Amino acid sequence: MKENIALSLGLDRPIIVFDLETTGLSVVKDRIVEFGYLKHSPDGTISSETLLLNPECPIPPASTAVHGISDADVAQSPTFQKEAARLFEIFKDSYYSGFNIARYDLPLLKQEFSRAGFDFQFRPNDIIDAKVIYHAMEPRTLSAAYKHYCGKEHAEAHDAAGDVAATAEIIAEQIKRYGKEEIKRLHEETILDFVDLEGKFYRQDGKIYFAFSKFKDRTIDSVAESDPTFLRWLLQADFSEDTKNVVRTFLKNSNLN
Repeated sequence: MKENIALSLGLDRPIIVFDLETTGLSVVKDRIVEFGYLKHSPDGTISSETLLLNPECPIPPASTAVHGISDADVAQSPTFQKEAARLFEIFKDSYYSGFNIARYDLPLLKQEFSRAGFDFQFRPNDIIDAKVIYHAMEPRTLSAAYKHYCGKEHAEAHDAAGDVAATAEIIAEQIKRYGKEEIKRLHEETILDFVDLEGKFYRQDGKIYFAFSKFKDRTIDSVAESDPTFLRWLLQADFSEDTKNVVRTFLKNSNLN
């Protein structure tokens, strides 16, 4: 019988452990081709699902080489648009867990929901990322984490259902080993409050910081003062509109347009 993570952490809402296989690595441009989740609820119930999705675009051979899913595999599968309303009801008002979901899976899922007309919201303290815990305690990969915590080989790597099952087992073992309070503390200290889908900017102590480039961990105010041309370059470069809007809003509020 699977251990219920919501009960182990004393959560007041369900926690959903999920994994995405996609057409690529861009949280803005790429699409989901396989979706797997385990939903642990405070009432003790656990539900799960794995589904293939038609991304409505070709799957690059490089991506197929990673997860093994081809255009032919998803040709007759539903689109995310068709499943969005049902998945939104399952996912809303929950905690979210997985391996590296804070920087990839959650932003990409938010983008897919947005395309389908749903406002999927989550806060930094809604996220319990197995990778954050693991890298703080035992820096390795998902397969190594599975072997370290569960004593097993992860034979189904890059398979959504296999990755979800492995991550759920890892989280359960991490709770046993470190305790729920230490896990919550780790996330409060390490999860960044990103303000755009690409994770190029984050908010801390009421200020917006760069999360990339030579200005990483500098405030947007200080960059505007020392190198304002860099901000204007961002508006012309190949970034998402969501990322550019962070700069536009700052420039407008700072009267630097």
